[in-house]
Amino acid sequence: MFVRTLALAAAAVLLMAGFAASGTDTTTVSTHVQVTMSTGGCRATPLELEPGLTAFRAENRILTPRRFVLLGRRTPWVAPGRSAILRVDLNREGVYRFFCISQGREPRIRTGVVAVRPGPPA
Repeated sequence: MFVRTLALAAAAVLLMAGFAASGTDTTTVSTHVQVTMSTGGCRATPLELEPGLTAFRAENRILTPRRFVLLGRRTPWVAPGRSAILRVDLNREGVYRFFCISQGREPRIRTGVVAVRPGPPA
């Protein structure tokens, strides 16, 4: 009986350790970018980024759903007044064009750019 209880306790500890490990994220975001989708356009802040994993928080401030697209990756349709996060690894310096696309019969596409600075010298 004691061995069975000990085995169950050990299994529970291992199971909980597995759940704890599966929820941890080993990648760290180097830059956070706020993208505002409004009637005036699609703006990102900051415009100059460090190389690495970047989290874009796309906030929809208009009355129709919108989607944020960068490097072929996209958010789901973002409802009015809501936001979505898109994580992209921007490890090369350069200028990247992004798109904000509205949903509907006549979709509107707004564009903008962000620039990735050169990384530190090796």
